[in-house]
Amino acid sequence: MYLNEIGITFLAIAWQQYAERAGEAAVKIAVILVGYLVARFVIFRLVDRLFAPSLAKAAELAVRARSARIRALQTVLKSAAGFTLGLVAAIMILQAAGINITPLIMSASVAGLAVGVGAQKLVRDVIAGFFILMEDQYGVGDHVTIGGVAGVVEELGMRTTRIRDAGGRLYIFANGDIAQVCNLSRGKLRVSMDIAVPASMDLDRVISVLNEVGDSIARDCPQEVLEPFRYEGLAQVTGATATLRLEGSVVPAYQEAVRMEMNARIREAFMKHEIQLA
Repeated sequence: MYLNEIGITFLAIAWQQYAERAGEAAVKIAVILVGYLVARFVIFRLVDRLFAPSLAKAAELAVRARSARIRALQTVLKSAAGFTLGLVAAIMILQAAGINITPLIMSASVAGLAVGVGAQKLVRDVIAGFFILMEDQYGVGDHVTIGGVAGVVEELGMRTTRIRDAGGRLYIFANGDIAQVCNLSRGKLRVSMDIAVPASMDLDRVISVLNEVGDSIARDCPQEVLEPFRYEGLAQVTGATATLRLEGSVVPAYQEAVRMEMNARIREAFMKHEIQLA
C-alpha cells in the first residue's frame, strides 16, 4: 500500500514536470511561429517594394518579356526567403521541443560545404544575373557592348546572357564574367558622319545641302531620328580634300539603318546639285 502511494506520487510529480515543460515548449513554439509569420510578411513586403521600380519601368516601356522575367525573379526570391525562414523556424521548434538537432546540423553543414565548393561558379553567375535584372542594367532587345562584342541582347537568364551581333553570330556570356557593360539603348545615341569633298568646292553650298538632307530625314523618319543631322565643322583638311562632319541623334536600334539612308540621300543630293565626292 505504501509503495503504491509512493509510485502514484512519483507519477504525479513526473506528470506535473512534463506538463510544465510541455507548456513552456508550446509557448516557445507559438512565439516562434508568430515571429516566423511576421518576418515572412515583412520580407515579402520588402521584396515587393524592391522590385516595384523595375516593374513600373518595364510597364512604362511596354516590355512584356522583361516584366515577366522580373516577376519570376521576384517569385523566386520570395520562395527562397520563405524556405530559409521556414528552415530556421523548424530548427528552433525542434530545439524548443527538446530534440537534439546537433547531428542533423553537422551532416547538413558537411553536405552544404561540398555542394557550395562544387557550385561556386554557378552561384556567382546566378547572383550576378539577379543583380543585372534587379538593377535593370540591360534587357532583351537592348543594344549593348560586352567584352568587346556589340550586338542585341537576345536572351537574359539567371546564369547567362546571349548576344547576337550584326553578323548573326551568337555570343553567350556567363553573368559572373561580365565586368563592364555599355548599353546603347538608354537615351539617344549621337551619330557622326564624315563626308569628303574636293577642296576646291564651294563649302558653303555643300554645307547647305548637307543640312537640307539632315532636315529631310528627320521629317521623314521621326521615330528613328531624334535630332536632325547638322554640320558640326571640318574634321580634316588637305590640299586635295575637305572632310565635313555631320552629327545627329538617333534611336540606337536604328543607327545603321539611318546611317545608310543618310548616305543614299547625300549621294542623291550631291548628284542633283552637281557636287563631287572626294
